[in-house]
Amino acid sequence: MKIASILKKCRYQNILASFLFILFIVFTVITNAQAQSTYTISKLDAPINFDGKVEDPAWGAIEPLPLVTHWPSFGNAVDQNQTQIRIAHDDEYLYVSCVCYEDPENVGASTYKRDEMNLSISNLSIILDTFNDSENALWFAVTPTGSRTDGAVSNDGMSTSLAWNTIWEAEAVITDFGWTAEMRIPFSSIRFESKEGRVEMGLIAFRYMAHNATLQIFPAIPPEWGFNSWRKVSQARDVVLHDVENRTPLFITPYLLGGVQRVASLNQDADQFRHDTDLTYEAGLDLKVGLTNSTTLDLTVNTDFAQVEADDQQVNLTRFSLFFPERRQFFLERASIFNFSFGESDRLFHSRRIGLQDGQPVRILGGARVITRSGGWDIGVLSMQTARERELSSKNHSVVRVRKQLLNPQSYAGGILTSRIDENGNYNLSYGLDGIFNLWGDDFLDFNIAQTADSDLNSSVIDTESLRMQAVWERRRFGGLSYNFNFNYSGEFYLPAMGFQLRNNFTRFGERLSWGWIKGDDSSLHNIQASMNGILYLSNESGNLETSEFGPSVELTWKRGDFATAEILYITEDLIQPFQLSGGVEVPTGLYRFPEAQLRYDTPRGKPLRTIFRISGGGFFDGSRFTSSISPTWDPSRFVNLTLFYQFNRINFSDRNQNLSAHIARVRTEFTFNTRTTLSSFIQFNSAGDIGVLNARFRYNPRDGNNFYLVFNESVNSNRNRLTPHLPFSDNRAVLLKYDFTF
Repeated sequence: MKIASILKKCRYQNILASFLFILFIVFTVITNAQAQSTYTISKLDAPINFDGKVEDPAWGAIEPLPLVTHWPSFGNAVDQNQTQIRIAHDDEYLYVSCVCYEDPENVGASTYKRDEMNLSISNLSIILDTFNDSENALWFAVTPTGSRTDGAVSNDGMSTSLAWNTIWEAEAVITDFGWTAEMRIPFSSIRFESKEGRVEMGLIAFRYMAHNATLQIFPAIPPEWGFNSWRKVSQARDVVLHDVENRTPLFITPYLLGGVQRVASLNQDADQFRHDTDLTYEAGLDLKVGLTNSTTLDLTVNTDFAQVEADDQQVNLTRFSLFFPERRQFFLERASIFNFSFGESDRLFHSRRIGLQDGQPVRILGGARVITRSGGWDIGVLSMQTARERELSSKNHSVVRVRKQLLNPQSYAGGILTSRIDENGNYNLSYGLDGIFNLWGDDFLDFNIAQTADSDLNSSVIDTESLRMQAVWERRRFGGLSYNFNFNYSGEFYLPAMGFQLRNNFTRFGERLSWGWIKGDDSSLHNIQASMNGILYLSNESGNLETSEFGPSVELTWKRGDFATAEILYITEDLIQPFQLSGGVEVPTGLYRFPEAQLRYDTPRGKPLRTIFRISGGGFFDGSRFTSSISPTWDPSRFVNLTLFYQFNRINFSDRNQNLSAHIARVRTEFTFNTRTTLSSFIQFNSAGDIGVLNARFRYNPRDGNNFYLVFNESVNSNRNRLTPHLPFSDNRAVLLKYDFTF
């Protein structure tokens, strides 16, 4: 009997919903919140001369934070003659300073670039859980060169976005004993709740030394949750600030854009290509205003993303669409509140669906976003309107997201609604409920259930065939036993037009069972984790197996900073439809079973020259596959940073006398003359698509909120003879100037 019909007869959705509801009731009394004393951040009694030197008497009156080592060995107290991190505030700013003792030759100061953070760069960092929700936080870091990084941490440290930016300042000085630094963060640049001048936050502060991969941290967070334990928001120390009022910001950022663009197109006779040149001139406006202490409104008019770097070229060796992450700043800010994920790349809302169609930009006329956080509630509303262009109609894209913290600081339930409606009345709607419940310790129960309705499918508001659901029970830790048991179901007509979905009409089971060891002081290894992995996809239509992957894997991390993984998979694929690879190579229908092995090794990540090696190979349906890549990064000086990437793919179907070779090469060069001036270039080549892409960008940033960009983009054809008429050398070339200023 078909699986789909069995699920229908059993009314699977009601059973699963009832099961989740019972679990919810059972664990309403469960909480894993641990009481801890709060740390009071002192108020300055004298002004700070903000120069990065940490010489003011006011700093001497502040007691340094008690630090312990996080890497390479946890728990050793840090001598104040080695590191002194202090934190204080006045009426308008939060201040952080660090005196870092170290041989100046060992100071990891490889770049002036903003938002460049890796293990080759020494830094002072703080992570602020501004609403003290034990899940989301803001990350601020400064390096010995004075370069800054700011980012948003979400999902209790499991996700981080460095694309989030706000207005703040930092200064640093390299000295004969090491380096010193100061941060100054305006209260108007961060959102928090103040009750009669009393503010509670979560705080993590640390210093990282690149030359020996040592991290010193406050509070004493153990590395029990793997490499990213240092950003685990739920382990932050509760801190209190007194006599602080929330400042409601008002930032107005107009921009001017001008340039020239040349585009190739066929002439009327379609026998040759011609180039049309157009002048571009635009103006737009972004506005950010604090409506209340915890509510922010963002407005944008004639939104533009000319300065955004090009996507990485990829070779698609699957029968599914490629996933490209969001890169645009407007959509990345507070993006975690709109997250509604079904695992891997599947999600109900993916902001790249707004303003991009088949990889080509569509003008965004404007839009608005409101974000609020109060009383354990997270509410986000986003609405954007795109223009009528080419053969595309004007569309409104909107999403409403609501979440409520409950039971304990790491549990919540929520809902989401998305809509895409065009000017002709065609619509696609999606709506869903989700929750994460911290059952006990590091055990979590996640669930998502969603449905879509589409005018083209004549689907109703309630239709089991347009349903998607997921239930996950996982233990989120590295040391000892951890696991992830996953159930997923997608109906035939589930179609999230504002989301991303790899495949449809399936039932999925998985995922992982692991055991990890955190090694002691006498070992050169920091940790080891061994896992057994497995996923199983079944077709709802036929009840037959679609895909299965099973096999072991192991991960090793050394204290010197290198990292290795190895995995062996045994794969089964039942293709009911053939699919095309590049160059006319086709994989026919049939049942296939084949093994695959994967290896990855990262050289010590604190070195000026570091490299990632990947190699994989084995069977590939009725043939074989070999893939290898190398990605070296070299920082010859703090002014120059080079990153290369080369990938080679070879697929051979010997029985059918077909083969495919595909190459991808990327070269990224960055010249950071100081913390204000950057010149970067990004050159890519993809042999599978016979294209090359060049993106060059000059940025002058004299202060936060004030930017001048000069951007050059070009797409070229590397094989002009593959079509008739012959393709032009250049498909598209553009030179753009953009200036924005924040008041």
